[in-house]
Amino acid sequence: MLEEIIEGIAKFILHFVFEILFFYTGEIVLYLLTLGRKKPRWDYYEDEKPSKFVIFTEASEYIGMFFWIFAIGWTARTLL
Repeated sequence: MLEEIIEGIAKFILHFVFEILFFYTGEIVLYLLTLGRKKPRWDYYEDEKPSKFVIFTEASEYIGMFFWIFAIGWTARTLL
């Protein structure tokens, strides 16, 4: 019973929090790289067709993930 609760909490944190963190970071990075031409989509592409929804959401998540990997790596190298 306790293991299931811990597993549920871990899934929530990994799936929901990181996915949202990466998605919104990716949207902000795309906004900055395009100098404001691509406006951030705060609605998580809910109004798009399923194929566009998946493509744009995944792209933003990967961009956000790479940003955080780079930022953490750069910070670690700078501090060491």
